[in-house]
Amino acid sequence: MRPSIIAAALVPVLLIGAWVLFAPDGGRARSVGALNDEPPAAPAEEAPAEPAPPKVLAASQPVAQPPPPQEKAHDHPPPDDGLWVVGPRSDDPHEPGMHPHPITDEHRRIRAENELIQKLNDAMSIRDTKTMRAHVAEYRLLDPDDVDRSQLGYTVIADCIDHPGEASLAAAKSFYATQGHSPLRRFVRRICFENRN
Repeated sequence: MRPSIIAAALVPVLLIGAWVLFAPDGGRARSVGALNDEPPAAPAEEAPAEPAPPKVLAASQPVAQPPPPQEKAHDHPPPDDGLWVVGPRSDDPHEPGMHPHPITDEHRRIRAENELIQKLNDAMSIRDTKTMRAHVAEYRLLDPDDVDRSQLGYTVIADCIDHPGEASLAAAKSFYATQGHSPLRRFVRRICFENRN
């Protein structure tokens, strides 16, 4: 026989032998029966550890007192606005249904503005310019400063829908060029420049 054939036959045998001898098996030695698909012998059961004896306090050691009962969140009447609010301290009660912070006038204004923007977007999506203009008028009362120029953007879009032409296109181009931060730019582009919804 050729030495290369003997070496080729010997390599798999050596690999299987190394695997049997050095495979991690939790400290148990593999037997020849393990290679013959015989079920492994059950490990010897260890005796359960005895529980530790209970700790007995000496008479001189102080016993911890339970904390004083805390007032439940709903034991007192609700605040003026009817909302239960989590208190400012970390140990204040925090029960289901409680709000994480007080609702202030600023919170109410932000919510009203977000609802108004949603109404404007809904009216814009169906190209209802009469409703858009009514909501822009409400928006001017809610936020007279119009710092982010959203009211102008909705007005430009309504003008493009109602009066397509050079004047509305010029106003749309001006808004698009100067209000790079505005999320309304994409709607100005779609409705005024591309004339699609």
